Amino acid sequence: MLQRLRNRWGQASARLIRRMGPRSYLWLAALFSVFILVDSSALHLISTMENRVFDLLIRYRLRAPAPDPDIVIVDIDERSLAAMAKEYGRWPWPNQVLGEFVAGVEKQAPKAIVFDILFSDPDVARPQSDAYFNEVIAASRHSFFPMLRLNPENDALSQIRPSLLPGVTPLPGRTSEDRTLAIILPQVPAALANGRLGTHNVEPDKDSVIRRYPFYLEHAGWRIPSLPTRIAESLDKPLPAQREFLINWRGKPFTYRYLSFADVYRDFLRKHGERPADEFAGKIVVIGSTAPSLFDIKASPTAKIFPGVEILATAIDNAKNGDWLRWQPTWLTLSMSLAFVWGMAIALTRLARIEVFDTAFTVLQVSFVATSYATLNWSTYYLDMSAPITLGLIYFSAARIYANLSQYRLANTMRYSFHGRASGVCRMDTLTIRLNRPHRGERRRLKSAINQLVASSPLQASRIHNLIGDPGLVRSIFEDLILVYWLVDQGDDSGDDIRRIEAGVRQTLPRALAEGRLVMGSDGGEMRWDSPDGWQKDAYRIILAALAHGEPVAAQSRYVP
Repeated sequence: MLQRLRNRWGQASARLIRRMGPRSYLWLAALFSVFILVDSSALHLISTMENRVFDLLIRYRLRAPAPDPDIVIVDIDERSLAAMAKEYGRWPWPNQVLGEFVAGVEKQAPKAIVFDILFSDPDVARPQSDAYFNEVIAASRHSFFPMLRLNPENDALSQIRPSLLPGVTPLPGRTSEDRTLAIILPQVPAALANGRLGTHNVEPDKDSVIRRYPFYLEHAGWRIPSLPTRIAESLDKPLPAQREFLINWRGKPFTYRYLSFADVYRDFLRKHGERPADEFAGKIVVIGSTAPSLFDIKASPTAKIFPGVEILATAIDNAKNGDWLRWQPTWLTLSMSLAFVWGMAIALTRLARIEVFDTAFTVLQVSFVATSYATLNWSTYYLDMSAPITLGLIYFSAARIYANLSQYRLANTMRYSFHGRASGVCRMDTLTIRLNRPHRGERRRLKSAINQLVASSPLQASRIHNLIGDPGLVRSIFEDLILVYWLVDQGDDSGDDIRRIEAGVRQTLPRALAEGRLVMGSDGGEMRWDSPDGWQKDAYRIILAALAHGEPVAAQSRYVP
């Protein structure tokens, strides 16, 4: 019973495969198109692969842009915390310390003094320290302070309105509402008065890796600029209207010039400093911390542990020099993915020979990767080909699996018809094909051509090795021979089909035919059986008779003119 069901399923699936023919690849492409559209709008499975490919290319690119020499990071590192602990205690230090530092840098005429420190609370224990710090910032012409945008769910609890914030402007073409927003401002009155404020929010992707930095944040139709944007604007650098950019990383951590805060600060306090008097002239000085105890460590494509202050410095570098990475819009990525999948489907439909795509597909995949890698190394554009590469590889694999399964089903169509028959009589006709001394690629082309011709056979021809299982020794001895068979009722003629397949093989390998290395011949015999598996005995006999001729017996063929 089970065998009968298998036979019926095998015959039904073979009929469906023959009826669909090469159009099956188009239906497969349609399914992939639906998946691509659903994934881009809801699942975002491919975006995960895109991020990993980007990280890999960034991590191993041949040349990364050099860090801007005008950007200096003054680091509140563990050594600084330890060196100043006896006098000022552990962090946070009195704001007077930072005020004295700013005053010392201001004397050297820097381009910007950027705090990557959130002054969220006043120092109620040392009001005089706060007052001094405020005086220094009021006199400063180059200091920039961060704002921290909180979760929008807290907006209703805030009393801060965007129209009151310096640098916040309505978005062009948008209706703006002066709704409150949850944001932490620096508790330094002079910083609010001078208006050099920007957000330092940075949102990681789902895998907790930082890859993008905002030019601005949006709230109710308002544009809230980031710190890198405010600094670039102060330097009269043009910026695009886009909301965020892909960070053009300069390399692994500590690529920029780092100075220990304690070293610089104590030099400022000396009557006669030992450091250069113009050390910060024309520089952008970013003050932040790499000390693990202050928890400003994030993950980047170049390192799992990356200082937050250097992420800010890199974003400022990108905005200042305009070399952030540009990437194609989503619709273009979708179009390339769909075009690649449908291009393969149409080609497979017309040729019906999937084997010819092995080399071409490999070349295309390598060229896609090379293009992405080259643009990332020698330009400020990142041509993200990971989606077409990934989807193309999945489609190609699925098409190959389908091709192999369909060939197996077609080759076993007639085998299914014998199982369960107690007795019967039919004729088995064979076409033997030999390719002597095949050149590179000839064996593959021959097999591909025969698979195509057999699949479209009106009389349902099949490859011989699928009829009776593994011939073992027979296959090893006659591995240079390919034998195609037909099972027809007595009185029927398979001659037209034999000649059609012969002609197709000759057209596929004209050079081998001209050189006499391609030889074909047909033979056959009667099969009789009176048990379910009795037909296999005559099948073996006819196969061995066809193979035993050595050279195909074209002279004895009933069908070759």
